[in-house]
Amino acid sequence: MSSRRTCRLRSAERDDLVDADLVDELSKDDLVRAHLDWAPVRLEALKRLRAANLPWPEHWHWDWSQKAGMLDLLAYRCMGIEHGGRMQGLMMLSTVAVKGRLAQHLGKPALYVEFLETAPWNLRALTGTPQFLGVGVRLLEAAVVFSQQEGFSGRLGLHSLPQSEGFYRRYMTDLGLDPKHSQRLRYFEMDAQQVRYFLEGGKS
Repeated sequence: MSSRRTCRLRSAERDDLVDADLVDELSKDDLVRAHLDWAPVRLEALKRLRAANLPWPEHWHWDWSQKAGMLDLLAYRCMGIEHGGRMQGLMMLSTVAVKGRLAQHLGKPALYVEFLETAPWNLRALTGTPQFLGVGVRLLEAAVVFSQQEGFSGRLGLHSLPQSEGFYRRYMTDLGLDPKHSQRLRYFEMDAQQVRYFLEGGKS
């Protein structure tokens, strides 16, 4: 059953913290509604980038209404952060453990993040004036907490698109390009110190 807990985002306009809801289990309908809300904003932003001959975000084609079908499988869970009746960020997790790759994690299970995205109005690549900052960090924090609840001691792994590598490198260990990944993306994993940072209330 879905539950909510309060998390805090930074309002870029007012430069203060606001309360938001971390929803720990979203439905397919939730993802469809988020897609319908995000799609026109994203399209207008992409038009501006194209007119200015600027690069597009590598995940511009993600469609969460299509990803909603993954929730038919017990192996996936989607979390989101909501404020003002709108989803500010979404994250899809695989609940099937992967094998840890850090030396300290060898032989131990880790939670895997399939997708993580902030709403287009919070993404610097799409707007020069994001509404809220820290959405991605709060979603990572939620993933660490869920990993702990699942008995994985907060261990967490993911593959990053090139444009997002700098963000993940701030909070996770870069284990380099993964030759077994279909897109040869870099693999990141949290070490014990990084996990403690989030479990002890790390800030963005």
